[in-house]
Amino acid sequence: MLILADSRRLFSSKFQLGKYKFMKNIILLLLFCGLFVSNAFAQSDIKMRTEYGSDNVDVMSILQFENIGLEKMTFSGTDLKNKDFQIAVKEIVNGKLTKTEVVFDSKEDEYFKIKSDKFTFRVLTKMTLENTVKLQFQFNGFSSQKEYKVAAGQKEFALKTFLGKQPEISIPLNTSTYILTYMMPYAKKDGSKQYCEVAQSGVNPEELGTKYAIPTYFLIDIKFQ
Repeated sequence: MLILADSRRLFSSKFQLGKYKFMKNIILLLLFCGLFVSNAFAQSDIKMRTEYGSDNVDVMSILQFENIGLEKMTFSGTDLKNKDFQIAVKEIVNGKLTKTEVVFDSKEDEYFKIKSDKFTFRVLTKMTLENTVKLQFQFNGFSSQKEYKVAAGQKEFALKTFLGKQPEISIPLNTSTYILTYMMPYAKKDGSKQYCEVAQSGVNPEELGTKYAIPTYFLIDIKFQ
């Protein structure tokens, strides 16, 4: 009986020790995963500012005459150095995402990697008479363009930001952030048409079409990694 009791105590001690080691490993694993997730989606010191149009009166007159939208995007912060960037466009029709396209991915070549704490590019937009939306992204020495066919009669597109009254916004690392929309107006019951009210509403950009009955619009996002 004494031998049996000692065996039970020995088994119980080994079981408790094994259970302790198992729990310790689980806790370490959870801490590691939490640290990984935190770093993967960490906040950064990157800030974004935008500037619409041009300071040059003559250039601005031409842009208005040709109905061309122009937005200068400026990003700053030490976290930009040695980062890659990806820009994508999403087309939303009748409240549903119909197309997602990567406009540019700097990982295609080491030359395109951001090498300083400042990064700028321009976005130009235009609606043609052939019911085609043109989006052009102009970088330092190179550009990328996308074209999208829209339904006949769809017009009055305008380029808007999501900044509202804020002079700048923070841009996190490793996650996509919506920075612009090229949208049709929100037609109110009184006959007026609104753009800023929609873009500055705080509504999830992917839900603007449903919320404001906007037939077609485009979302532009950027990701630094």
